[in-house]
Amino acid sequence: MTFNYTVKTKKNIDDIIEQITSSLSEIKFGVLGTLDFKAIFSKKGIDYPHEYKLLEICNPQAAKQSLDSDPNIGLLLPCTLAVYEKDGENYISLAKPTTLLAVASNTELESMGKEIEAKLIEVIENIK
Repeated sequence: MTFNYTVKTKKNIDDIIEQITSSLSEIKFGVLGTLDFKAIFSKKGIDYPHEYKLLEICNPQAAKQSLDSDPNIGLLLPCTLAVYEKDGENYISLAKPTTLLAVASNTELESMGKEIEAKLIEVIENIK
């Protein structure tokens, strides 16, 4: 079992992020922030030639339910989606909520994790 769900795309990274942001709002998710690793590394004097953007995404209701169940689940929040370039090709990658929640051994949240993962994979598939 892999911890991520990754697909290749022919789309431009900024277009992907714009489409993801729009699609996520339709399923009551939002982008809390975007980490641009190329820019972060550059500010630290490190040359990183590839685009790599990590989107921190969240559904506030699901996050509240998770934290109510176990405050330590907050260590696994928010969900993350990476949009990046490798070897001249672009990818969208999701850290699978089911795999992350399995680490926490919280059976109360298993079905929610499966539902969230299915919705996020559907967004990715519709965008790729």
